[in-house]
Amino acid sequence: MAKMITHESALKAIELGAAKARELGEPSSLAIVDAGGNLMAFLRVDDAALSTVEIAQGKAYTALALRSPSGNWLEIVQPGAALYGLDALGGRRPFVVFGGGLPVHDGKTVIGGVGASGGPVDADLAIAEVMVSALQQH
Repeated sequence: MAKMITHESALKAIELGAAKARELGEPSSLAIVDAGGNLMAFLRVDDAALSTVEIAQGKAYTALALRSPSGNWLEIVQPGAALYGLDALGGRRPFVVFGGGLPVHDGKTVIGGVGASGGPVDADLAIAEVMVSALQQH
């Protein structure tokens, strides 16, 4: 049986993600969802734009639901591309198809997703990677 994301591990991962956001100087929102897409932990760091709240949660959900980094989908959902319109079909929430959302794995099983929003994509990814690393160590 695959491990679960616990509230303890989610809170630690959020704390480490916030530290990375501060290090990068990127006020961001950070989100972690479990295997069911339920929000396990969330933080809007000081001065993060209000828009980052929903975007971070959407990135985490997208990475979980599509079982791959959120940014992998950007080109394929554009007009004329093979999956045009997929981003509007997320179910509970629309998919966010730009970088900053990563799935969390236990072996080959996806057990959750993380999302970071507030900086350029490279910064969001760096923050998300810190959170994933923390979750996969527990």
